[in-house]
Amino acid sequence: MTPRALRSSARRALVFIAVLLVVLGTARGDESASGVLVSRIADGDTIQVELGGRETTIRLIGVDTPELGDRHDRSAPPQPFAREAADFTRRTLKGQRVRLEFEPADRLDRYGRTLAYVFLADGTFFNRELLRGGYARAYTRFSFRYRDQFRADEAAARQAQRGLWAATAAKRAGPVIANRRSGLYHLPGQSHYGDVSARNRVYFDTEAAARAAGYERALR
Repeated sequence: MTPRALRSSARRALVFIAVLLVVLGTARGDESASGVLVSRIADGDTIQVELGGRETTIRLIGVDTPELGDRHDRSAPPQPFAREAADFTRRTLKGQRVRLEFEPADRLDRYGRTLAYVFLADGTFFNRELLRGGYARAYTRFSFRYRDQFRADEAAARQAQRGLWAATAAKRAGPVIANRRSGLYHLPGQSHYGDVSARNRVYFDTEAAARAAGYERALR
């Protein structure tokens, strides 16, 4: 091979390596993706963006907004404050370019959605905005870098009775009932609140106490 051919081959190899590093970088949990376009809003905590040339579903880390629908029961109505949360996310994010940040260890959830923190162009941390406005609960069952901050944001919104916390405070008429067998807890007014068998019941005064004990909120 001539020197010129060697140099040309070396250049092609360098270009290939550079492209490969970019591709691998987007797969690493500790990298960020900047300037991605938000194309669709599924609900308050789930969006779609154009990432790497394709539509990608993003589940926001550390927040849990009320559900618009139940994947196991299509006839179930939206949970209280679900539409308000989805509308807030739609008004704030749809059509905007955002920056995504990922956790080093956890890139996908069990449904195959990409887990990310979302930042607006002006630096606004959208995950926290959901919590501050009372549109979401902090989902802190698993460890993540902003867990303590998210808990504090939720506590402040709950104390001020903003958003869903105002609705919860108005409707609360009994204790939180957790099911030690299923690992779920139910709130007064939910359809299965009274269905937990006596031997499996665990009572809590607040949702925060139930979550701290490792329980997750039931959909109904």
